[in-house]
Amino acid sequence: MHILLGSNNKAKKDAVSRCFLNETVLTIDAPSGVSPQPFSDEETLNGAINRAKYARNNLEHGLGIGLEGGVMELEGQLFLTNWGALTDGQQLYVASGARVPLPRLFASELKEGKELGDVMAHFTKDKEIRQNAGAIGVFTNGLITRDKMFEHVLYQLKGQYLAKLN
Repeated sequence: MHILLGSNNKAKKDAVSRCFLNETVLTIDAPSGVSPQPFSDEETLNGAINRAKYARNNLEHGLGIGLEGGVMELEGQLFLTNWGALTDGQQLYVASGARVPLPRLFASELKEGKELGDVMAHFTKDKEIRQNAGAIGVFTNGLITRDKMFEHVLYQLKGQYLAKLN
């Protein structure tokens, strides 16, 4: 079976490859259809869904997967959020993963429209942070990295797909 991930991000591809070990995993630069920095669960979820559908529409058979990272606000505190979507062209499955609070010093830059990846690259002096550990890696002291965070979401998606309960 072919799996097309709606992103060329290395961390996301690594996560998909580990979750679907015996499948052919391909990538495509899929538009999210949301702002560059999603700022709510709804917007982040929509980005994942849009990427999954775009990917699946570029396959004859197989699965389209979309993974999207964003931020959301709860009681004045910004949190890292992430969503995934998987579609076989008939059914759509969605799942979310880890959340951690973001330092308050990042809030003003994010609310001004900067992307978290850019803020993190400046903060860590690592231009490739979103391809590797990601914000989750920094804020969990490397215990959870971006690929591992998305891997958790992917197992939820895969499990739903295999159970076919929708």
